[in-house]
Amino acid sequence: MENLFLSQTQTGKNEWWRYLLGVLLIFIVWQVGGAIAGAMMAIITGGNPSGQASPVLFALMLASFAFLLFGTWFINQRMHGRSVKSLTTPFERVNWKRVWLGAGLWLAAMTIVSVIEALLYPGRYTVNPNPAGVLPYLLVALVFIPIQTSAAEYFFRAYLLQATGQLLRQPVLLAVLNGLLFALPHLANPEVGAMGLLLSVLFYALMGFFFAYVTLRTQTLELALGIHAANNFFTGVFANYTTSALQTESFFFIQTLDPVYGLVSLSVVIAVFLALLSTGWMKNLLELE
Repeated sequence: MENLFLSQTQTGKNEWWRYLLGVLLIFIVWQVGGAIAGAMMAIITGGNPSGQASPVLFALMLASFAFLLFGTWFINQRMHGRSVKSLTTPFERVNWKRVWLGAGLWLAAMTIVSVIEALLYPGRYTVNPNPAGVLPYLLVALVFIPIQTSAAEYFFRAYLLQATGQLLRQPVLLAVLNGLLFALPHLANPEVGAMGLLLSVLFYALMGFFFAYVTLRTQTLELALGIHAANNFFTGVFANYTTSALQTESFFFIQTLDPVYGLVSLSVVIAVFLALLSTGWMKNLLELE
């Protein structure tokens, strides 16, 4: 059966060189945004932004992803002659219900995983003694995390997925490739030092695989947009690692980054989510055919 999401490339201009040049240009724009944000952060912190938690630094880091988001949209429109909607859904309109439901279901899953971890490993989660200090980060997260995560989804799960989908149509293999591509830029995160290279690759590749596979299964980007935003919002505001790439004040701090528990729990949650996605009531809930 033809995948309607991948079939969006049947319109517009799709020569292979356009995608190679498009990826290069998007990457350059993304790096320019990161350099601008990095320079502003260095000015604010006196040249040493690492390890400092600040709502302003948090906002700047997230806002830099606007370059990736709008760069992807611009290249898709100018080089391929397609709209932003073609990167989002093949259907008549964007179904925001799927975005919100995806976010809600993932927030519930992460809460359960965190509660289980806290019960299994007493002392791993510590309560922030100044919960009022979380409010500025909460406000920044509500505005800027959707920009950050949407940028990643539109580039990896829309632009790259549709591009590679012209050559490879098998959903699982296509999702595996997308997951590996998604893992590459995350290997620069400070968490990799605590998790180890192998487990880091497996973790980020599995997350990328999940986002891609859900997109292919539902034939829209909507669920992935909601799930990714919820994932980063939870990490940034509710329970953040002390060594996270996004330094924030959260309601809880996770003192020990346990890569094995993280990988196992993520695998279980993904398996349950995909199983539920096959049920009739979930399809009705998400208005999937």
